[in-house]
Amino acid sequence: MTRITIQDKSTFKVTSREFTDEGFLKVPGRVAKTGTQQYTRKELQLDGDPNAVVTVYRPEDEVFKAESLDSYNGADITVRHPGELVNAKNYSQTSKGVVRGSGRRDGDFVLADLVIKDQVAIDDINAGNAELSAGYTADYVEQEGTAPNGENYQYMQRDIKINHVAIVPMGRAGRQARIFDNQRREITMTKVTLDSGRSVDVQDEATALLVTDALDRLNKEITDSKADIERHKATIDAKDEEIKTLQLKSSDEELKTRVERIAKVKSGALKIVGDQFTSDSVDDVEIMRSAMQAVRPATDWKDKSPEYIQASFDMALESAEKSPEHKAKEQYQRLAEDGERGQQLTNDAYEDYRKRMSTQSTQEA
Repeated sequence: MTRITIQDKSTFKVTSREFTDEGFLKVPGRVAKTGTQQYTRKELQLDGDPNAVVTVYRPEDEVFKAESLDSYNGADITVRHPGELVNAKNYSQTSKGVVRGSGRRDGDFVLADLVIKDQVAIDDINAGNAELSAGYTADYVEQEGTAPNGENYQYMQRDIKINHVAIVPMGRAGRQARIFDNQRREITMTKVTLDSGRSVDVQDEATALLVTDALDRLNKEITDSKADIERHKATIDAKDEEIKTLQLKSSDEELKTRVERIAKVKSGALKIVGDQFTSDSVDDVEIMRSAMQAVRPATDWKDKSPEYIQASFDMALESAEKSPEHKAKEQYQRLAEDGERGQQLTNDAYEDYRKRMSTQSTQEA
């Protein structure tokens, strides 16, 4: 366990100032708090890397111990921390005020009544240096653990005795620990009007300019986005029309192909079965199934797959086209077609002869 002098830092907010007839500033301030704080090993006079940071836990039972709170009474107030603890030799050069009475608990903080007597120190506070840092001695026990806030620590602080409270630019305890003061200052507000018509007040023209610029950029982005949406919508509409046209064309071509397919299958079925074959189906597989059922009734074609029916139909058609009956029928059809063409040629020749004779008779007359 090591007992050393340490400069603790706590920040505070100025809220309830009071000046005496002599011009002294009387104000309560938060000067310390419980919980964890970070120090370098050099600050705690520890061996090892002097810049390494260690976490120290300040438990409630030590921060609010009666002896520790009583040690605030009569403690000097300094501007910045002196090079050593305030004592009889440096008092006149360092002390700028005094703490009146013992410290008292204020949540996680220690609250103390400060009387600041030095004008430079008062001006320092008015200039914004409104954070406090306690200078004290304490025992540091090397003990690892986890604080109530969940943070791990390596040392615990014991037997805290206050020597002075310094007014400093920055503190360790956070901005919740500030001098309480109700001093007010006049703030000039600038009005910014939003697109919705609502107005908001901001503290200065620079902020107003930033807000206005941000709104302008946002409005431009919205306008550009709307234009992009319209362009994409036009492209989509054009594609929709193109798709409809292709679908219509595809439907017509598909229908034509289907009709040709059915006609071809029915023609093949007539060759296989004969002129007596009929089918009302418009499904080419069912037409082939009916044809095969007619020529091979012993086979149950009901459960045959489309592939099986197609193969059987093709084989039957090939066989039918090679049969003597089919060849004779085709020859007869060709002769009939030739006869029709011959008769047409004869009729055409006779009609041509008749026209020539009629023309010649007219000329002789």
